[in-house]
Amino acid sequence: MSSLAKLMFICSLLLTSWAGGVWCRTHVVIQNGLPDKASIEAHCKSGNDDLGYHQITSDWEFSFRPNFWGTTLYFCSFQWPNSRHIYQFDIYVQKRDAKICEVCVWRITPNGPCRPDKNTGDFTDCYSWKP
Repeated sequence: MSSLAKLMFICSLLLTSWAGGVWCRTHVVIQNGLPDKASIEAHCKSGNDDLGYHQITSDWEFSFRPNFWGTTLYFCSFQWPNSRHIYQFDIYVQKRDAKICEVCVWRITPNGPCRPDKNTGDFTDCYSWKP
């Protein structure tokens, strides 16, 4: 096998292994983490896809295929009873999340969205709401 053929073979393996992650479906699970389990109204969308409004009493999920360029972004707004504020968060950022999870689980709490710690499974990896 010539050097060029070897190089092309290695490049094709790298490209297909990387692209495999892009072509696989990613799942986002949003859990209700409010202390009183009051219903959360969620509205999630990307630049191309509006997923509509959903009432989350326990959990809700959606799936998609991340784009080739690594720029997939889904953002959500959340509101619950007794709160006049609308909370916002980028629920999936491909550059942040693609290597961390194929199923990205988020627990929505009044203090911010949290995801499970890789080692313990406890929801301690928490983020602040967007201003």
